[in-house]
Amino acid sequence: ELPRTLDSSKEFTSKYKEEELLGEGGYSQVYAGECRSTSTPVAIKHIPKKDVRFARVNCQGNVYHEILEVFLMEQAAGRLCDGSFENPAVIGLVDTFELETEVIIVMERPPDTVDGHDYMFKVKHVPEDQVKIIFKQIINAALLMHKNGVFHRDLKLENLLVDRNKGTPEIRVIDFGCGDFVENEPFREFNGTPDFAPPEVYCKETYRAEATTVWQIGVMLYMICTRDSFETLKYIEQDNKVLGNVSKKCNDFLSRCLAFYPSQRPTLEDLLLHPWLEERANTALSAPVVVPICSSLPDKIGVHRQPGVCMHSAFSKGGIKFF
Repeated sequence: ELPRTLDSSKEFTSKYKEEELLGEGGYSQVYAGECRSTSTPVAIKHIPKKDVRFARVNCQGNVYHEILEVFLMEQAAGRLCDGSFENPAVIGLVDTFELETEVIIVMERPPDTVDGHDYMFKVKHVPEDQVKIIFKQIINAALLMHKNGVFHRDLKLENLLVDRNKGTPEIRVIDFGCGDFVENEPFREFNGTPDFAPPEVYCKETYRAEATTVWQIGVMLYMICTRDSFETLKYIEQDNKVLGNVSKKCNDFLSRCLAFYPSQRPTLEDLLLHPWLEERANTALSAPVVVPICSSLPDKIGVHRQPGVCMHSAFSKGGIKFF
């Protein structure tokens, strides 16, 4: 079950102490904080009420008005519908406050973690084996999210937390504010980071959840290998490239994820079976040398959209339905 949504700002300030700003986007701000009673660190996200998306949830005959981002986060982790898959890589929900002018979402803040961008770009040399470990976790997390019927839609390094103090890096997925339900029918409006949108979005075509997620996984890996930014439009306008600082199998993995046509991209399950993830490599990702070359889902139900409504979804599993 979702934790009870609270509606008192006094209750929020009595339970949590808010600290420094961690980050902000177009619609929200996230602060560090801690639970006053336990001193447990938390992340506190503020979203103006006008920017919050809601979903009508029918659970065993009772209809509830739920905050969509909260529901997606909990269902991505497998914590709501019967028969869902447990997904510990998804950040945990602690509390939700629906106030008059804003929604406040309180989440776990694991100690000794940094976002994926800082983790990758503040290290001079990242061993390829370590990159593989991280990407196996990312793909597994994405696969389980999709099996649980949730499409993150904004997978990027900044939306990953990496525990930097463990021998084996561990990732957590954050920020479901651009998310949606995985659907049988393709999507039309893109809601995510434009620079990382798949080519079909720029071609004014529809796009599908899994092919988009695979593209975004390729974008993250490409940025790590080249230690550079990424823009889909620039990437598709240039010749395909092979990177000289990584293995041939890594280049093959990249080329498959970043295939122009979505039908040519592998599934998430196929990615887990790619030889690159099975091969051990002892090399570090050094400065890139670029050489030009020629070129299963849960029980669910489609989406019905209405004019003026950002998202109007239907999802059915374990007695819960979304309209």
